[in-house]
Amino acid sequence: MRNYLKGALVGALGLMSAGTALAENPDIGVIVPTLDAQFWNSYVEFMQKGADELGVDLVVLNADNKPDQMIKGLEDLVAQGVDGIIFTPYWATAVPGLTMAKDANIPVIMTDSYADFPPQDALFPNYLAFVGPSDRDAGRQMAEALFAAIEPSEDGKKYIAVVNGTAGTSVAIDRRAGLQDALDANPDIVVVGEVDGNFVRDTSQTVFESLWQGNPNVQGVWAANGGTATGVMAAITNAGKKPGEDIVVVAMDLNPENVDAVEKGELLFDIGGHWLQGGFALVMLYDHLNGHGIPAEVANVKLDLLPLTQDRVAQFRSDFPNGVPVYGFKARSKTYNPDAETAVFEMKYSN
Repeated sequence: MRNYLKGALVGALGLMSAGTALAENPDIGVIVPTLDAQFWNSYVEFMQKGADELGVDLVVLNADNKPDQMIKGLEDLVAQGVDGIIFTPYWATAVPGLTMAKDANIPVIMTDSYADFPPQDALFPNYLAFVGPSDRDAGRQMAEALFAAIEPSEDGKKYIAVVNGTAGTSVAIDRRAGLQDALDANPDIVVVGEVDGNFVRDTSQTVFESLWQGNPNVQGVWAANGGTATGVMAAITNAGKKPGEDIVVVAMDLNPENVDAVEKGELLFDIGGHWLQGGFALVMLYDHLNGHGIPAEVANVKLDLLPLTQDRVAQFRSDFPNGVPVYGFKARSKTYNPDAETAVFEMKYSN
């Protein structure tokens, strides 16, 4: 809306002072890679909760796992003249997206997958910040849990399959790098094969079935995200085997159905909470539109994630009812709360 209201406006927390300039119902465009994935639905739902609290008009577009649709969505948001854009630059869309936005004077925050250059680069001063997970560390933790759970074969080796995410994205690259860190430290692990599941259930199920057919000695599967793991577990079940018993599976995302799978013993290990990144980005962009700049030293956020195993499920459900932490968007916003230190919240167990 590019429309700013001056005056004595008091937020619901009573934390805004008289005379504060408030962006009146700013339009913020959001593009996600696909709404076929549960993760991205959780991401959007959390952002919408924040938009409702902050008075933001959220425009959500779905790229439907298509690079050209991501570009078209960016073009549409620029044409609409939104006040800001939050998007996930899969398929090398960072530079074209930032370029379009810069030419239209639109600030951008990127989430989940990052560019080859840092935020607030001289070429793209409109690239305010990045918020995403510490993917490499998460990939390593997943691998270490998987390796520890597998019994050696007669030859002393442990055989695993790898189902990666969307090829070429920093998310998939970094998670695979974390797996490699663990493989380098464990020479007894043999990767029988790798396939790309594109971070979605159906594709992951199909490609794993093919991989498994040619490698029946698979003992465990490193699955790049929650949807990937769900597809892998479906393939195992459809073959008359039991995930968690016949083949061990690890994942990332903390999707509700994967939390249930951990509780049942079907999924050994999950790690996540980073769908919160969209809400954090929303607060940061909202504050920017209200005159609160993002210091360069805190503009590149890599979130430490929450690990989950079967023995922690009860604690997880107690600490995070319905998987959602308590988070006050206005309390985290410098616009409403000048004493707010950061929009970022990392999920941790209470004990």
